[in-house]
Amino acid sequence: MKKNICFFSAFLLFCLTACNEEDFSVREHYKYMIYLLSENTDNVFSAEYDLEAITEEGAITSYLSVGCGGSLSNPEEFIVELEPDEVLFDKYNRSNFDIDYSKYARLLPEEKFQLGTTRVVFPANNPDQYVKVPITVQIGGLSPDSIYFIPLSIKSTSKYEVNKEKSAVLFRVTIKNDYAEQLNDTYYQLKGNVLSEDGNNLGVSTSKLVRPLTKNSVRLYAGSNTQTIKTATVQDIQKYSIILTIDEKNQVRITPYGTIQIEQLDGGEEWNRYEEAKTYADTKIVKRFYLYYRYRTLKSRATTTTPEVWDNWITIKETLKRME
Repeated sequence: MKKNICFFSAFLLFCLTACNEEDFSVREHYKYMIYLLSENTDNVFSAEYDLEAITEEGAITSYLSVGCGGSLSNPEEFIVELEPDEVLFDKYNRSNFDIDYSKYARLLPEEKFQLGTTRVVFPANNPDQYVKVPITVQIGGLSPDSIYFIPLSIKSTSKYEVNKEKSAVLFRVTIKNDYAEQLNDTYYQLKGNVLSEDGNNLGVSTSKLVRPLTKNSVRLYAGSNTQTIKTATVQDIQKYSIILTIDEKNQVRITPYGTIQIEQLDGGEEWNRYEEAKTYADTKIVKRFYLYYRYRTLKSRATTTTPEVWDNWITIKETLKRME
């Protein structure tokens, strides 16, 4: 008799438990939290503006993501209001550069960008759980050596909580083209021969930082000079930099960036060109420049009593191979 009672009790308990079971796949297990997408502890989101996509007006568009966290998509529509906020911007400069003001990140001027909207409508049951906000930037005049930010934060939401740690973002504007990018520094391996005015012929090999400028141009130091990011000054860049402009036939025109003097030399069809090819020694397609030119740098500027003084001309034939 006791066994029957125990069995009946167990069966009754099983039935009650089964009746109370829920389908956990349709119930939210976490709070819905609103946030601005960023990549690190500095709350930076780095957007790459591809110069290939530039319009006739000199504008390119990328996107900021506003997200809603949770195990399920949000059941109701809500509104997120954005506003400029420089608190993170000031903190970033202090923590990364201290009193080295020359390296401070810059605010992107208001006339240089357009935010698609500051009132972001987040639709109900959004399967992506984020909404992209377009940010259009006028690229012209921006330095490839500077860090530019558009600092934004969440002003308010019509529903749900805001993730306080992700309520603001430093939206970084970076540029790239087919030959170089700013976000991840692009280096090319140089191999070549230098011939100075005194007749000395010297083989050179080094790596060179290459910066994107426009859709079809880049900037780098001339010859075996190398730009070191941490120590290079504006004066150094003006003194040593040249511009490579690549035309539709991959022919390269070499021109000065600052005070340097450049003469492009004729070495035949094999020189002053760009190619993407795979040789017997390569395992994949490699990007290369073949350059032949001579240059000289300004030693001292002219004064009211003395003329400007130049260093000797240096002639170089160089092959630049992109390092991936």
